[in-house]
Amino acid sequence: MRGYTNNGLCVVIIVALLLIGLAIIVVYRPLIQPPAKNQSPSLCPGGLDCIKPNGSMISKDNLSIAQQKLSTDLLQLTDSRYLPAGMTLDVLEQQMEQNHQFTYIPETGNALVYVYIKTNENADSAKINSSVWNVTNTDPEHHLVVAWVDVNNLTKLASYDFIESVQSVSPPVTVRETGS
Repeated sequence: MRGYTNNGLCVVIIVALLLIGLAIIVVYRPLIQPPAKNQSPSLCPGGLDCIKPNGSMISKDNLSIAQQKLSTDLLQLTDSRYLPAGMTLDVLEQQMEQNHQFTYIPETGNALVYVYIKTNENADSAKINSSVWNVTNTDPEHHLVVAWVDVNNLTKLASYDFIESVQSVSPPVTVRETGS
């Protein structure tokens, strides 16, 4: 008889623990939500809904030709109206600085961004050189210039007819292999 009493007591304890656990889940469910999806428009993986800038997509119809040539992050650097809801210019600059895409020159206070400049075959290198802080590399075969550009000069640079696009330099993505 005593064995049945111990088994019954174990069942009662297990049921009580399950009920307590269920009560905790119900009460604290808002605190146990999964992390929110990535809300940065430039980092959202395909297929996920991200917060749209100021509640709407950036329409290229409302942009100047020069603005259309800028990548989204560069457009946001030049005009904070295009930042996603909840994002500030300081946060964007900090993210880009962590990715080695953005820096300040302490002596001048200039804000510089590291960019790829895609040109057509009629590119005027003198105009490019006068619009950038420092050219770090070129690829004439593919009509590319890699340079640090003052944020205040991005739109001017993109306004040249021979400029096709201006994009921030993306840091390399590496995958660490795990040993087996």
